[in-house]
Amino acid sequence: MADEELPYQTVRGDDGTIWVEITSVGTEDEAKLLQGFLEGEGVPAQIENLKFSEAPINFGTMGDIRIYVTREDEQKAMQLLRQRSDEYDQLDDDDETVVTDEGPADIDENAQVEPDTNEPS
Repeated sequence: MADEELPYQTVRGDDGTIWVEITSVGTEDEAKLLQGFLEGEGVPAQIENLKFSEAPINFGTMGDIRIYVTREDEQKAMQLLRQRSDEYDQLDDDDETVVTDEGPADIDENAQVEPDTNEPS
C-alpha cells in the first residue's frame, strides 16, 4: 500500500522514516506538553504547526498543530494518550490537587520554600 493510500496523515522524513499523525491540538503549548509527555515515555514525537501566525489574535483558528510519531511507535503512542486521557478524566476536580509529571499530587499549603543553595548570597 502506498503512503498516499493510508487512512491517516503521514510524512516521510529526510532519513526515510515514516511519521504518522496521532492527534492534533489547538495551541502550541498543548502540542509541546504532548510531545514532552510522549518523549518522556520513550516515544520520539514531532510537531507540525499549521496555524496561520499573521492573523489577528481574535481571528480564530486557521489550522491545527499536529503531533506525529514514527509508524513503529504509533500503537504505543495511542495507548499512552488513551491512558493519559482516562487518568485525567478520573481526577477529582478540586483546588488541592495538581497534576505533575509523576501524576496527581496534593498541595501542601504549609510547605516552606527551600533556599536555592546554588545561588551566591
